[in-house]
Amino acid sequence: MAPMVHSVEIDRSREDVFAYVTDPTRFPEWQAAVVRAGRQGSGPLQQGSRISLTRKMGKREQTMTSELTEYSPPESYAFRVVDGPVRAIGKGRFEPL
Repeated sequence: MAPMVHSVEIDRSREDVFAYVTDPTRFPEWQAAVVRAGRQGSGPLQQGSRISLTRKMGKREQTMTSELTEYSPPESYAFRVVDGPVRAIGKGRFEPL
């Protein structure tokens, strides 16, 4: 399947945008289907960190776990879903204007 690509220009530093986008507590603010999300474990986010998130899928809520497969602030991050009904992979890249 071809990757989905989306680009947005935001009038903030990429450090600010990276911090916002990778903060699981903020996922419900910018991902319409996310009901709640949070870190599993403690310490700083890094490659290997896991995030639990619950998404609204139709009339049901499904909880899944994502693992950060790349974490390079403020340039990029990548993840893969390790359990749950959808095994998505994704990558975010932040470039200065």
